[in-house]
Amino acid sequence: MDGIACFEFVNSNHQYLLKMKSSFIPRMLFALLFSLALNGFGQEQDPDSLYIRYNHAYKTLDADLLADCYVEGAVLLSLYDGSDPISIKGSEKIKAYFDSFFQQFRDNGQQLELTFKITDRQKIGETVYDNGYYKLSILSEGNPVHVGHGKLSALITIDDGHWKFSIDANTNTDEAEFAKVGAVSIPRSNR
Repeated sequence: MDGIACFEFVNSNHQYLLKMKSSFIPRMLFALLFSLALNGFGQEQDPDSLYIRYNHAYKTLDADLLADCYVEGAVLLSLYDGSDPISIKGSEKIKAYFDSFFQQFRDNGQQLELTFKITDRQKIGETVYDNGYYKLSILSEGNPVHVGHGKLSALITIDDGHWKFSIDANTNTDEAEFAKVGAVSIPRSNR
């Protein structure tokens, strides 16, 4: 014989009492868990989370964390004025590239601060096409000693429950172009 389960919900203005057959509870829990699974339970929902992790990798000068922002077969395209264009293929080669890049700042006791502005995002299924800008500040004792700006175009996908870069293309721009972009910064500035 089924018993009755009672649940009481209280907020500041109302009190609710829900009664249901106890045999209904396992079915209700199954439906809730199934719904969560269909809606991506256990995976990042917001593609901005990738840029927050990337920012943290720069802030901590952590090439391992940064490499984890890329799928295994990712391609990094560096198209900056004044230097030869380069293509780096694979997360391990990307890790080695950034380990060398970060080492120069570790050696000089400097920190990096990176912010993004995504100006165009198109999401098709589990793939996101992002275009935007970034600002990279080199800090010494917390003060900027150099600030650079750039543009990005990226294709990002879900891998192991996290948004990651499949293709990451970057080039430079100037402060005026970056400043005129009205997009919200990622991560949001605390200043």
